[in-house]
This record gives sequence, structure tokens and C-alpha cells, in this order.
Amino acid sequence: MTVVENVMLGVLFGKEDKAVIKKDPRSEALRWLDFVGLKVDENTMPGELTAGNLRRLELARALATHPRLLLADEVMSGLNQEEITQASQVLKKIREELKITIIWVEHIMRALMNLVDRVTVLDYGQIIAEGTPEEVSRNPKVIEAYLGEEETSSHA
Repeated sequence: MTVVENVMLGVLFGKEDKAVIKKDPRSEALRWLDFVGLKVDENTMPGELTAGNLRRLELARALATHPRLLLADEVMSGLNQEEITQASQVLKKIREELKITIIWVEHIMRALMNLVDRVTVLDYGQIIAEGTPEEVSRNPKVIEAYLGEEETSSHA
């Protein structure tokens, strides 16, 4: 299936109302692709997309289902710094313009810090910190678990 057809699946997913199906699912799919900033032609295949644009496709397909809650799992994984910035902007746009709550699992902390209200940090399945990004980033348990203990240097 093409990129557009992938998003059309999201548009039609779970729709039993024939009036919805009779609307133009292709136009709605193109609208969602535009919303996430993915510019493609009608014949573009997902295999032709970069890692960053594949994430945009995944988000467009999910948004096309009209969720109230979006679960974003490792959205930044495998992306370069520019793609991380772009993906962060799309998630911010989803949150602010669509008012969709996002539960976001992520290991790239810098991507989270300016976008989220609250952070829960797990270490081996146990909660070690909860709070604002600023509070959590200063938490000694988080620093130890994710950054390692600070080395003390001694000069002879």
C-alpha cells in the first residue's frame, strides 16, 4: 500500500457509519499527512521514506482514527538530531492544536524536557522519580540510573 493508502486505513478504521465511509477518505488522509508535515505524492511507498518520515506516517495514521489519547512508544528511536527536533514539533502541535493527551515512552530525555508536563522515570520496572521535567532531571536516583555516578577526580 502507498503512504496515502496507509493513512486511509486510519481514516476508515472502526467506522461502521456509511456516511463516514462515503466521505472522501483520500482527502482526509492527505489532510493528516499535511498536519504532520509529510509531503508525498500519491504513489510514494513507505519503503521510500526516511526513518523520520516513517514516524510522521505512523502519527498521521494514528491521528486519522481521531484518538483522544495517543500512546507514543519510542517515537525518537533511530532518528538524527534534526529528525528528533521535527518529531518533537509534531508532538507539540498534536498536544496544543488537537488537545490530545499523549502518553510517551521515550529514552531520549532531551526530546521530552520542553514538551511534557510530567515525567515518571522507571528503572528496572520500578518508579524512581515523578514530577516536572526539571525536578526529575535533578533527581539523584535518575542521574545515577541513567547517567551514572559522577566521577570525582583527584589530583596528586
